[in-house]
Order: sequence, then C-alpha cells, then structure tokens
Amino acid sequence: MSSEKFFPYAKQSITQEDIQAVQKSLTEMRISRGEKTKLFEEKMAAFTGSKWAVSFNSATSALFASYFAAKVQEGDRLISTANSFIATVSPAIARNIKPQFVDIDNDSGNMNLDLLKAEISAPLSRGRYVIVPVHFSGVAIDMSKLEKQIKTADAVVIEDAAHAIGSLYPTGEKVGSCAYSQMTVFSFHPAKTMTTGEGGLVTTNDDELYHRLVTYRNNGLEREKPYIKKKAALGYYEIHELGQNYHLTEMQAALGISQLDRLDAFVEKRRKLVKRYREQLQGLAHLSLLNSAQDDYTAYHLMCVKINFEALKMARTTLMEKLHEAGIGTDVHYIPIYHQPVFSKKYGDISHTMPQTEAYYAQTLSLPLYYDLNEEEVDFICKTLKELLYP
Repeated sequence: MSSEKFFPYAKQSITQEDIQAVQKSLTEMRISRGEKTKLFEEKMAAFTGSKWAVSFNSATSALFASYFAAKVQEGDRLISTANSFIATVSPAIARNIKPQFVDIDNDSGNMNLDLLKAEISAPLSRGRYVIVPVHFSGVAIDMSKLEKQIKTADAVVIEDAAHAIGSLYPTGEKVGSCAYSQMTVFSFHPAKTMTTGEGGLVTTNDDELYHRLVTYRNNGLEREKPYIKKKAALGYYEIHELGQNYHLTEMQAALGISQLDRLDAFVEKRRKLVKRYREQLQGLAHLSLLNSAQDDYTAYHLMCVKINFEALKMARTTLMEKLHEAGIGTDVHYIPIYHQPVFSKKYGDISHTMPQTEAYYAQTLSLPLYYDLNEEEVDFICKTLKELLYP
C-alpha cells in the first residue's frame, strides 16, 4: 500500500445523507433552539435509556453545566482520574476545588476502583464526595461496583463518557442510562465515534438536575413558577444564577440525528478494527494492548498501544515522527492532568503518588481508529509500526 495516503489518528465520517440533513436544517424557520435540537435530545434519551438529555455546544460546556447542576462548591471533595483531558476537572479548578486523583488500573487505563474505595471510605467533616469517573477509550468502568463503594447518601457521581457513546457497562446497561450516577456527559467532537461538528450532551433521570442544566445553558434565564418570584407573563424573565449561552445549533442537531442513525454501524466497525489490531500486534516484545475483557461491550474511541520505549531504545517522539513520515498519524492519550502547569503551579507535583498513571503515560501511543479506516489499512499501519520498532 502506498504511504502517500495519510491516516490521522481520528477522523469523522460524513455521508451525503449527513450533508443533506444539515442543508435542510438551514431552510427551517429557526436555526437555533428549534425542533431539531429537541428531537436530537429525545433520540439521545431514548438511545441511552435515560429520562432526559440536554445538548450543549461542547462536552466541556456540558461538564461545566453538570457541575453547576449538581451545585458543586468549595468544601466538596472532587475525585477523578488524571488519565483524561483537563476538561474533566476544569469546572472544579474554576471553583477553587483541588481535584484529587485516584491512580489507574494499567490494564484498562481507567480509575482503579479498589483505590477509590479507600479514598471514599472516611466520612467528611464538610461538603460531599463528588466522583467523576472517566470511561477511558470507551471502556466503561464497572459503575455497579463503584456505586456499592459509596457510603454517603449525598455523594454525587458525574460520568465523563466523552469516549463512550454506544458502550455498555459490564452489567449490561448502556452508558448514559445513569443507572449508577446522577449525570453522564458525552462528546460529539469530530474525533469521537459520532459527531455534531462540536457538541456535547448530558443525560440524567433527575427532574431538578434537568431543569438546572437547561437553565445554565440559557444564561440562567427563568420564566415559570416556582423558579421566578413575580407572576409569569409573556416577555418576563428573571435570572437568579449566572449561566452561559451554550446552545447547540439546529445544523449541529441535524447532523447529530443523522449520525445517531449510523451509530450501531460505527461501533461495530470500530470493534472489528480493534480486533484486527489485536491480531496483528499480539506477541510482540515490549508492546501490549489494553485489556480485551470488555471488547464486546465497548464502543472504542481510541486504539491505544503500550510500548516500552526504553527497552526498545527509541523515544516516543522519534517513533511518532517516523510514523508521520510514513503517512500515519498518532497522538498521546493522555499527558496526566497533574503535569499541566495550570494544576502543578497551584497544587504542586503529585506525580510520585501516581505510579500506574506514570507508567502508563510513559508507554502509551494512540494509533489510527475511525469508521472509514479498513482492515487492509490497519495491516499497513501495523506492518509499518513493526518495521520501525524491530528493524
């Protein structure tokens, strides 16, 4: 296969049907806050099995809205994983709450639930436990196990499922059903399994959380009793808490509806490609993949390999550059959040407390994984990788 074609680590899949759906939305009377957005939310709620779904212009916005809806504040103890993007804990840092990170299980990249259990076993003198698990690469954490570890009735669980649209928990429920959490956050960035261009969404089964999510998305605007003090009337509104303008457009919603119709196909193809990668990369010295135990339940977002660069006497950046020259894009998921200056300048260096996260970060590399990739191209990627690692 010619290396003239470039394979990015991630890419959206857009069909003529997607384009036509977006074009049609432009002819509607309303191109924002209209019926397409409402329909997209209804379809997402039905897909996940949740009562409510609220769309946003990004998953970061959706995370900020979730923290707002849950009334996360100073004094709460925010627990998450450092093997994620900064957006997972940005709302906490913005509220002057120091995120507390639990080390990961190196075989999955997910938060180690046994370590989490120890962290949330002691009662708090003030505030609540706010737990933000991340379903890394699409592999769902065992939320049933996590729920059983929580001993306080006022604990809040917000799932960061930016990678996991279409995945199932080990217990069989769909991620987003909120069977074991108050809210679940999804991303529709172009790198994700399905896209709205940019976009995010929160699912919940709680009516009050739903109301606060919708209100936050619309600058905190209230029009109805019991949320306003004066009599409801046309043209009258009140704002009691500051929100943001985080609406999804009708064009994005139209694309989301069209993409959701293909989600099952997206998930099936990604599983097939991951299986091919496993076949091609098995048994190689100093190279391993994440655990395959949940492959049948996972809508894979990332194809992560773990490479012992020190043993192979090759720097990760060198390999990435050589792969790029061969037409293969890669990325690193993730630089641990605590390495970022926005965290370390304020809270110090905690890397010594995260041995598994550090070990994973030292070895991880994300290879191309997207719907329009085919098995022959995966073979080419793997062949090139092996030639570079084992000359």
